[in-house]
Amino acid sequence: MVDMLHRERETWFGYQGMGILVFALLALTVFKPVEIGVAVAATGILIVSRAAGSWGPSTAERTRIAGLIVAGIVLAAGLAVWQLGPFVALISAILLPLALATGFLSLKGKLEEQGPRLLAVGLLVVMVMTIGFIRIVAFEPPVIDVIDLHVAAADALLDGENPYTAATAVDTSPTAADGAVWVGYPYPPLTLIAYSGAQILFGDPRWASVIAVALAVILIVRPWATLTRPQAGALVALSLALVAQPLLGHVVRSAWTDPIALPFLVGMGLLWRKNPALAAVLLGLALGTKQYFVLALPMLLVWGDDYRWKRLWIAGGVAALSILPAFLINPRGAWDALVAVHLNTPLRLDSIGVAGIGWDTPLWLLVVASAGVALWMGWSGGAASRFLLGLAAALATAFVLGSQAFLNYWFFVGAVAIVAVATDDHLSADAPVSESEEPTKTGSRTILWSL
Repeated sequence: MVDMLHRERETWFGYQGMGILVFALLALTVFKPVEIGVAVAATGILIVSRAAGSWGPSTAERTRIAGLIVAGIVLAAGLAVWQLGPFVALISAILLPLALATGFLSLKGKLEEQGPRLLAVGLLVVMVMTIGFIRIVAFEPPVIDVIDLHVAAADALLDGENPYTAATAVDTSPTAADGAVWVGYPYPPLTLIAYSGAQILFGDPRWASVIAVALAVILIVRPWATLTRPQAGALVALSLALVAQPLLGHVVRSAWTDPIALPFLVGMGLLWRKNPALAAVLLGLALGTKQYFVLALPMLLVWGDDYRWKRLWIAGGVAALSILPAFLINPRGAWDALVAVHLNTPLRLDSIGVAGIGWDTPLWLLVVASAGVALWMGWSGGAASRFLLGLAAALATAFVLGSQAFLNYWFFVGAVAIVAVATDDHLSADAPVSESEEPTKTGSRTILWSL
């Protein structure tokens, strides 16, 4: 019976292990000219991982090693590839000693104890804040309409105006006509609150992304939980892989809003079984941060467990309630800013997807393909980690086929894959311990094999 349970867990983690591989690929999509091919290949891996098999006999240890390998790859890439600009090189050089210290803790630290785990969390948060400081304080902001829209939305709120009609910014996209202007804030109210709040409190909206990633890291490592040494080491390595990749700096610098959903998704994953209602609320808050999360609804609809309908109604209801204020104040303005402008987005030849090679995928094909992937990934239900990796696969399918998909889109797909692995049941406090993770008695000594 124990062997059967062990094999079942290992077979399931074969599916999760593919998420690490996908992250490794997605984290390197900054390298032209192969980025479109990498995006397509990674999407295929995510989808195929639905039927993947065993990934080895020691899940926590292999997760840790994979996370450290990914972090090492992206750090080395950031240091070596100077054409990515001084931002990546400088950030990588400053973060390298912090990353090495965190990696050493993951491999050798007594992370089953709270003190060393708190130290690891501190190092990771310092890395995130360092990225934020360099990107936000040390260098001038880029010329990008996303930042201007966040600032304009905050100004509109302070003036007592509706950001969904009053916020305006010059359209800086390459396909925009001369003098083209964004009219209305194009992100949902939860995102508006986060980025306008950061602008009002700290003088720059981009601190919202930094704080969101720091919170996600703290939740992933979860220093308050009782974990074995391999489990805790795996979580530290996964967080390091998330923080060390060069794409995070690009996302922060440009004020792209995708990171704001990460702490909600981590919290949802941790509470999926322990407190399904609260997990559904957190999922609904995540869904309410960006429009592309509508692709989670097909998965919720077919998810195969006893809590399916309650989860669907709670998550869907929370997401709808979070968006409702914008439509109550000005229905037409909210529709134009939140929906119509995105449906009418022209083909972006600078996309990391088929649009980048001039393929204009019909909207119906995008909807059918991405919804089909979501339905297939969610049909048999399972743990939160399966839901998250299915969400990443559905989003990746939509991004590959959509009219636009940029670095932040693929950063988010990779980040969700990392969160999927980090919130899997075998890395939780109440998970059964596999044979390679059990203490082995040798005389009066107890040896916990961590490597």
